[in-house]
Amino acid sequence: MESTINREKFHGKFAAIFNDEASANEARKLLMQKGSFSAGQINIVRPHDRAAGHKIEPETSAIGKVLLTSHVVFGGMGLILGLLIASLTSTFGPTFAQSSPLLTHLALGLIGLFLGLIVAGAVSLRPDHDPLITKTLEACEHDQWAVIVQTKEFEDNERARQLLKPVAVSVTETL
Repeated sequence: MESTINREKFHGKFAAIFNDEASANEARKLLMQKGSFSAGQINIVRPHDRAAGHKIEPETSAIGKVLLTSHVVFGGMGLILGLLIASLTSTFGPTFAQSSPLLTHLALGLIGLFLGLIVAGAVSLRPDHDPLITKTLEACEHDQWAVIVQTKEFEDNERARQLLKPVAVSVTETL
């Protein structure tokens, strides 16, 4: 049985910035012909595009599921670990913990829960996406075009970089 928290189909992204529409369309053709990317993996963000956010991050429902699942899983694990430590502390620990097992369980259970939620936040945050999103949106505000490639593996990013870096104004990618 496979268990995973991240249900996104495409984990990575690659963005290339171009000065005009023709260059962006040529890049898209190049990616499909020589890079073996499907049309569904490639989005073109036009200058001042109102749908830019969706074109950059099209899997918003999967991202929401990742947030929910990671917080439930890691929060629950933290709570269980905190209660387990509280049980051991109430049984074998110092006198103050043994004299008040309810408060010990409450305190350590909450600490475990909060630590689990902090870990969940760290797992579900994707700080590597921020530079790509920011640079793409800034380029579109300055009348430039962006080609966004949704990638599954690191090798896909490498292939996109090799094809687009020589012809793009700039390129950005996620991990």
